[in-house]
Amino acid sequence: MQPSMDDPDIAHLIVCGAAAHPGVAEPGSLRQVFASCIAQGVTDLEARAADLYLAAGCSAGDPAALARLDADLATHLRPVFARLRIAAADCDELVQRVRVALLVRDEDGHSGIARYTGRGDLRAYLRVIALRIGLRWLESQGAPPHDDHDDFLALVPDDTDSAELALLKQRCLHVVRAGFTSALASLSPRQRTLLRQRYVDGLGIDTLCQLHRVHRATCARWIDAARVKVVRGVRRHLRVTLGLERDELDTALALVRSQLDLSLSRQLASRDT
Repeated sequence: MQPSMDDPDIAHLIVCGAAAHPGVAEPGSLRQVFASCIAQGVTDLEARAADLYLAAGCSAGDPAALARLDADLATHLRPVFARLRIAAADCDELVQRVRVALLVRDEDGHSGIARYTGRGDLRAYLRVIALRIGLRWLESQGAPPHDDHDDFLALVPDDTDSAELALLKQRCLHVVRAGFTSALASLSPRQRTLLRQRYVDGLGIDTLCQLHRVHRATCARWIDAARVKVVRGVRRHLRVTLGLERDELDTALALVRSQLDLSLSRQLASRDT
């Protein structure tokens, strides 16, 4: 059940978000965003309050929020393009393409940044958008296909990782891919169709609910249930295959969730419905 807009938990989250972004006015949609997150069972919302506050401010066109996004955007995205071996001279253009994808509204009236749901770090969400745009740009330039690790970039060891995290990533990368394939195969035909329409065809929720002739909330629940089923399938595969301890398993799943949208896009695009 969705909480009231006056729920004290929502008020607390707004205070947390505002404290992290002084000068950014409370976005009009923010209470609804937090209420939706609570209703959908998004975990660790207090840690995500600042990210959701900033995303809602950017979606609303708040100048201070946009300035804060722009201040760090290139810094967050350049490592993604570098990992794709894109020349530094082309990065500025691609950063601008990411900005357009985040802020320009689609046919349903939603901006890309408004789709950030608090399930994972906002920076991870931005990197997913950047990776998708970078891969499309490489294809348009006739570049050879990139390593198939791209859809699980968050699991590729990085120079900034601790030794423990780097080792965990090395153990999990190939197993996660197999678990993802198995989890997708376990979905019902309707679930695969919905996810394909959402993440491969890029259809918005308003368009999907009309196509499937159901209420918007029902369609959103179907999509969320399919996503949850995929993550649980990957979790089960990791636990059985690697015998990870609970803390290691939670860390690996957090990395998977951080790029779930991209993983669904890449994996479903390569599969028959």
